[in-house]
Amino acid sequence: MTRYLPIFLGVLLIVGLTIPQIKMTDRFAGTNVSAEQRAELLKKVPIDVGDWHGQDMAIDPEVRVKAGAVGAVSRSYRNSRTGEQVDLWLIVGHSRDVSFHTPDICYPGSGFTARASENSLYPMVFDEKQKEGTPFLTNTFFRESDVSGHQLVRVFWAWYNPENSDNQGKVVWEAPSNARWHFGNARSLYKMYFTSLMRDTKETAEASACVRFARDFLPIVNEALAEVQGNAPESSTSQPTVTEGKPSAEKAASESKDIPPKTEDSKSAEKAGSEAAKAGDAAGSKDIQLPPATSAPKSGS
Repeated sequence: MTRYLPIFLGVLLIVGLTIPQIKMTDRFAGTNVSAEQRAELLKKVPIDVGDWHGQDMAIDPEVRVKAGAVGAVSRSYRNSRTGEQVDLWLIVGHSRDVSFHTPDICYPGSGFTARASENSLYPMVFDEKQKEGTPFLTNTFFRESDVSGHQLVRVFWAWYNPENSDNQGKVVWEAPSNARWHFGNARSLYKMYFTSLMRDTKETAEASACVRFARDFLPIVNEALAEVQGNAPESSTSQPTVTEGKPSAEKAASESKDIPPKTEDSKSAEKAGSEAAKAGDAAGSKDIQLPPATSAPKSGS
């Protein structure tokens, strides 16, 4: 029996190496829709959301390349009622790039210092029916500059993997601690940032303007991104059901009691009308760039 032990151990080794390899490749990807095709969906992201009105920001080509952004939206939204401003950075590309460049990497690379050694997990709740909020990672960063003075910003970020069959066609944002391992080598991966200036050092995540913006923005962007391969939410494309606009069987039965029986003449007229209608039908069928207000890092993320 012991002579088969090396063979058995060899098989275990192969299996043990194969599982991570499958995780980090496209082998069992759930869709053939490319990042280029999904980038087209970003055109559906609205520039106005309730009281929030957006202004597109120019994207440095080097930032785009470093971030791995096949498609990107860089936009500053200002609330016309409160004056609050939130910057949006929404990209799609291959996960090997999109999962790597995160704020805790690119902000320190641009002179900012993370105020917390570890990122926090914050649930964005925008629907009363949600049992749990949509998870976002968050951290705050500060920088002293001779030009712009003291800068203090909060950033929220998360990813959406449209190739994950477990999502069943729904837009599900995730915030794993190790995104590179979690998303493997997915051919298309979305990443979204919300960024805003902080009023003071004690401002909590809940008090951030990003949270108020996200509550208005997330339902709309989710609907826009779901419009691929027939995965649009039912609520956005709902059609009347078979019974809508038609009387129920009980109602029809009660109404039929008041209808007089058809005579031979009326049956003939009805048949002629039906044939005419059919004839009529046949004839008619022929790496991140934030706005100047935050002076964000231009290294891309």
